[in-house]
Amino acid sequence: MPTPKQILALAMLLGISASVVAATLDERGTAPRACRLQGVWDRVASIQSGKRTQFSGGTQRKVLTNKNFMWVFLESRRDTLPLKTVADSARYYGMSGGTGRYEVVGSKYIEHLDLFVDPKFEGKTLTASCRVEGNTWYHTFLPSDIGDTTLVGRRDSLSEVWRRVE
Repeated sequence: MPTPKQILALAMLLGISASVVAATLDERGTAPRACRLQGVWDRVASIQSGKRTQFSGGTQRKVLTNKNFMWVFLESRRDTLPLKTVADSARYYGMSGGTGRYEVVGSKYIEHLDLFVDPKFEGKTLTASCRVEGNTWYHTFLPSDIGDTTLVGRRDSLSEVWRRVE
């Protein structure tokens, strides 16, 4: 026959186990798919208003370590510019991007921007939904998540589609 201390210990263990299981379930009561992001990703498309557009304006690459990310962008055909104007030179030599810390909480991808191509976003936090299917990463920004429609350019959601390079 178990002692009162053993019964109490068993009840506490069961309570802790149930809390851990409940904390890992999503709103439907099922475990969310992990959004494992460490690695190197190239942007391949955008989805806005239900329309998918292949990304062809240059090269965007995002590198994610355990806690940090770096995003860089180079326009395509920079090498064909005549370099006759200051604008030509700026485009030829220019890169844009950003860096900071990130975290994944459930199915949310959260970036904490330290440096960014647009300085008004530095120090801000951007939240997106996160889903990885095979070697494809989808993250969707809602205007309510970022609190500023200038980043997505519209009032609807913007999904970025990335392909794992490494």
